[in-house]
Amino acid sequence: MQWLALPPVRQHETPLHGFICSYDKHKQLTYRVLRLLKIKDKNMEIKVDMFSSDTHEWNKSLVSCPRRFDLSFFATAAVVYKDLLFWWEIKRNRIVGCDPNNYRFFELPVQMEHGIDYFGLCGGSLRICEIPGQEDPSLLRVWVLKDVVKNEDKWCLEHEVYFNQMTWKNSTWLTEYVKSPYVQVFAYHPSDGDILYLVIKSRIVLCNMQRKTLEMLHNFPMLAHVCARAHTSVLPWWPTPIPSSPLQDAT
Repeated sequence: MQWLALPPVRQHETPLHGFICSYDKHKQLTYRVLRLLKIKDKNMEIKVDMFSSDTHEWNKSLVSCPRRFDLSFFATAAVVYKDLLFWWEIKRNRIVGCDPNNYRFFELPVQMEHGIDYFGLCGGSLRICEIPGQEDPSLLRVWVLKDVVKNEDKWCLEHEVYFNQMTWKNSTWLTEYVKSPYVQVFAYHPSDGDILYLVIKSRIVLCNMQRKTLEMLHNFPMLAHVCARAHTSVLPWWPTPIPSSPLQDAT
């Protein structure tokens, strides 16, 4: 395991934060750590603290966003997509992506009326998941953001499945709980868009939406007491050294 301690940064209030990493033309890992702090004014200015592996230091900036959004109504952990950090903004029910110099706004599909149960990445594509709940407790929908026209992304419905039409490979006693509010979406498969991981009665369940099968993988009692969410990450083949900092080299 490799790790690198970052220089301390002054704490103000609780910021939104995220981590973006990529590989340059020499296949060297580069990364940025971002902290976004809201400013209460009508000009929509945001304080940004950014640590870069290129400079090995924190840089502060004050940026203006072209459209208003409220950082205090962001939910879930940040998801990295196309070198931007994305959050779900509950207040306006949309997804906002940002870094210090660029912003993207994605309205949710017009057919989606109940908000997002989970959003993340699969195969490099941004996905959102919806479980309508009381109106149809056994229904699950997955939407994927696709670049259908140059510079214009669109949400496309990829899966619409009903839990009560699926077949259990094992643990058939869970059948009566495969409906809202017992089902939580836990994670997407990192590369297979047909697979979704669920939490049902503290069990992690593999849901194959193409084959319409459910399979209990693991009993995790602690999940019964928390709102379980995970974001998958695909690691490159080792070895991939983390860039050192001047402070680390000096020691």
